[in-house]
Parts: sequence; structure tokens; C-alpha cells
Amino acid sequence: MSFTLRDTIEPKSDQLNYDDFIAGPVTFTVAGVKRGSDEQPVIVEVEGNRPFKPCKSMRRVLIAAWGDKGADWVGRQFTLYGDPSVKFGGANVGGIRISHMSHIAGPVTLKLTTTRSKRADYTVQPLVTK
Repeated sequence: MSFTLRDTIEPKSDQLNYDDFIAGPVTFTVAGVKRGSDEQPVIVEVEGNRPFKPCKSMRRVLIAAWGDKGADWVGRQFTLYGDPSVKFGGANVGGIRISHMSHIAGPVTLKLTTTRSKRADYTVQPLVTK
């Protein structure tokens, strides 16, 4: 009998966190999108898990790839992974990034801010869905 132990390492939180991706990337289906607080303005509800509250850079990726109407995202899929190089306050704290998205014809590349005065290319690949 085969079973997963992934649920035994999930942090107790109201949202997906970096630690949720220690075991590797996970693909989710968007169940809903709503406005949040000033601190976390977008809440992406995903099927079968806590919501994803994307940082500003990942919101830019989502809007560039899928448009600015969250209702259009419902039913689409993305793959999230933990990136240990994400910094906050100058320290590596880890963060959640998007690697693949459904409903895009090809790779989507954007220039995203990495530090106050630096930008770098960030590419999301198409997600092949069944």
C-alpha cells in the first residue's frame, strides 16, 4: 500500500507557506480569487488546500499570463515551488514561486524586481494539462 506523508509536515497556517514545498513542487487548480487585506491584497483559493496569497512579483506573473480579472483564473492550474533564495529584510527566508501555468501558449518572461535597484528575467513555463 502506498501513501503520502506530505500532510505530516504541513505548517499550521491559514495560507500556503514556503515550508509546504520542502517535499517538492505542487500543482493546484484555482477554485476562486478574492481581495484580501492591504498586506496581502490577493487571495487565490485552490482546490484541496489552504489559499495561496501571492507576493507582488507573483501577482505580476499571474496578471501578465492570465489577465487582471481573477474570475477568469478559476479552473486554471499552476505549479508552485519553494524558492530558498527569496529574501526579506536582507535575509534569505524562502518564498513561494510559480514555475508553470496552464492556459499560456508558450513561456512567459517578465523583468521582476530582485532588489531595490535590480531586475531580472523570470520565466514561467506552460503547464501541460490532461
